Amino acid sequence: MKKEEVLFSAEECEFRAELRDFLEREDAKGAEREIFEQDFYPRELYERLGKAGFLAPVLPAEFGGKEEEGGSKRGGSEGGGKLVYEAVLAEELGAACVPLAWIHSTSSYAYATILRYGSEEQKRRFLPAMKRGEKVGAVAITEPEAGSDVMRIQTRAELRARGGEFLLSGEKRNITNGSQADLLLVWAVTNPEVDPARGLSVFIVEPGEGGGPGEGGGEGFEVVEDFKLLGGFPGTVNSRLRFDELSVPRGNLLGEESGENAGARILFDELTVERVLYAAMLVGEARPVLELAADYSAEREQFGTQISRFEAVSFKIADAAAKLEAAKLMIFYTARLLDADAGFSAEKESAISKLLASEAFYEVAHSTLQILGSRGVSDEYPAEWAFRMARLSMIPAGTNEIMRFIVQREIYKERKERKRKTKT
Repeated sequence: MKKEEVLFSAEECEFRAELRDFLEREDAKGAEREIFEQDFYPRELYERLGKAGFLAPVLPAEFGGKEEEGGSKRGGSEGGGKLVYEAVLAEELGAACVPLAWIHSTSSYAYATILRYGSEEQKRRFLPAMKRGEKVGAVAITEPEAGSDVMRIQTRAELRARGGEFLLSGEKRNITNGSQADLLLVWAVTNPEVDPARGLSVFIVEPGEGGGPGEGGGEGFEVVEDFKLLGGFPGTVNSRLRFDELSVPRGNLLGEESGENAGARILFDELTVERVLYAAMLVGEARPVLELAADYSAEREQFGTQISRFEAVSFKIADAAAKLEAAKLMIFYTARLLDADAGFSAEKESAISKLLASEAFYEVAHSTLQILGSRGVSDEYPAEWAFRMARLSMIPAGTNEIMRFIVQREIYKERKERKRKTKT
């Protein structure tokens, strides 16, 4: 028996092995290097991943997902896929090709949310194409005045008296894959007369063709700008989007009739899933960086011996590896909690997963940079790029400060509830 077979089923191990084999045959790591040099969006590789059947394993079998006995019922279907498979996919893509992993990341958040809250018509309409890699998804929450304080969302959706359509107006910012997405989940205020927690809704927006910066993408939709993060993030886009009375059919209200003003509940559920999948991707991104540090230190000689023989070096490897393994265990524990769908919240656990994974990645990258010395800060090795990515990882899906806030809040809530039950 292999170690991984203790924590993962035979089917899960097989999925990981087949995925790794596919990524090796596609030379995903070589594609990553090419993307870093030429800075292009790897959509064709993403589509091949879909055609090979690896995308969206969380979906039920009826939409092409992984069918397994005891599968998740989160999408309302017996024998559906598992979020654990989705976390495996995120991890392996992170290790093989970071830009490809980032395309998958926001797409997975979108299709997992449609699976959870969409009507049957919406699921049939959108999920198969996302499974095949034909459609890229993105999640549009953040706004100029709504970052960590998501309840300050100002984008509005007003229902037309005639025609049954919503008119969407507002601006979204820092939207990963925003200008490239075929499908956006957009949070907007539908009832401004009440607290935002009771007046938000989610819309499935199809921007249309030609969404390049400044070109628009259909009447009422404009990609204002694509940003580069931390000196450049090849192969990805981070977009500023503007909606100006964009017409959205009522049938694109997530959940249709039942979805109006349900946006806050959907938001926090989406973020719980997003954080655990994002964390899995970070653990994957950190893996080859740690391997680089170990291999380099085993070969590099100073003072007549390999530098790996100096504890000042080897203990950095040990500390980074320990934190990375702890993060990975927490991630898959959380994914299994979500797969159980037993009616309890995993908000605390997903926040811990994201916190541990981002800080472990940062320590891996920081230590690798130090071990490689002056060669680490050059473009000879990907260490300096990994360091920038690791620093970035502490912000998306909720800053690490917000993760700590969630964790302490949930701990105190749990203690209060336990004391209440003890008294009764």
